[in-house]
Amino acid sequence: MELKDLYSNSTSTMKSSLIRELVSSTKGIPNLISFAGGFPSPKTFPVDDLANLFKEVIIENGLDILQYGASEGDIQLKKALKHWEDNSELSDNEMLIVTGSTNGIYYFVKTFINPGDVIICEGPSFLGSLVAFEACGAEVVPVNMDEDGLIIEELENTIIRLKNEKKNIKFIYTIPDFQNPTGVTLSYSRRKKLIEVCISHNILILEDDPYGLLRYKGETIASLFDISRNEYQNKYIVTCVKSFSKILGPGLRIAYMMAHEEIINKMSSWLQKVIVSPDCVAERAVAYYINEGKLENHVKDIQEFYKPYLESMLIALEKYMPKEIRWTKPEGGIFLWLDCPEHINTDDLFEVSKNEKVTFIPGSKFYPSNYEKFNSLRLNFSFPSHEQIDEGIKRLGLLLSKQL
Repeated sequence: MELKDLYSNSTSTMKSSLIRELVSSTKGIPNLISFAGGFPSPKTFPVDDLANLFKEVIIENGLDILQYGASEGDIQLKKALKHWEDNSELSDNEMLIVTGSTNGIYYFVKTFINPGDVIICEGPSFLGSLVAFEACGAEVVPVNMDEDGLIIEELENTIIRLKNEKKNIKFIYTIPDFQNPTGVTLSYSRRKKLIEVCISHNILILEDDPYGLLRYKGETIASLFDISRNEYQNKYIVTCVKSFSKILGPGLRIAYMMAHEEIINKMSSWLQKVIVSPDCVAERAVAYYINEGKLENHVKDIQEFYKPYLESMLIALEKYMPKEIRWTKPEGGIFLWLDCPEHINTDDLFEVSKNEKVTFIPGSKFYPSNYEKFNSLRLNFSFPSHEQIDEGIKRLGLLLSKQL
């Protein structure tokens, strides 16, 4: 047997590798303007504050904090997060600190999914989660979205069809605020309908919320987690995962999950199989950051920082895009989504775009296996400069004009 025969050839592995290959294939191209990444701007990282807090944590708590820690997460961080969430009724046992939100999502999947079980997601959806779902043997079924998010009527029809096919639907995965990859936000009325549908059919909801704090205009909408508990008195139906990756920096790898205690316990048992100890210093530093009142002002600062970048991209799209192209108009987050006429294959367009020194991620990468659509693309506006946004959208508009 050769070494290559030992490796998995799963679709999820290939899908994950392919997107890295797409980005890697553009490295070294001079004057390239990239809208492909999902990186926050390093200009938003509170470097000085975190450096001081890490030092403070080690000086004050070094003998304790450098030791192995509780796998469920730092108790001080949990208390700080409950204060931040303004949810005194949430118990410590209903929270789990995880090493990045994708890890938390993986533990949730391992808790509930047996091979062949069904997960329903938005179509398109976040690639990292799709990979985790498929790696665990789930059948992943997408439901279409519009400008108000997941289309509930299509969701209900999909649930009925799958149940008639004797499929075991375990949960619905949604990114309700400024969704990755589309930037679309699920409306309040649809949030309530989604919860009602799931309660009726006894289907769980996994709410992924990495972007909710990145709102630049419009009114904040209550989370599915809060709505289910406050308006439906249901503590079981929604599990929520939140991340500090887009707020404080992805290198911290700090995220947290909120759920019914029974669900947290089962996820924690999976976490303990993978993680010997959490990053105790980073968790305590984030607790200090919240307790010292820095997070609220920092969130306001990054909202003001990103707002003009979103406006720059929307202005550039209006200026340079052919009339046949449609795009989302989010009120926050870091992504926009472009829909092209069906004859345009954005996988092929990506290869051509490198010659024009502008890149993006083709939309097909954000669909479950066997459900791919090829006439869309994702754009990121949080990392390039204003000048790069204008010039890059101009290049992309000219490129698309040639495809029409």
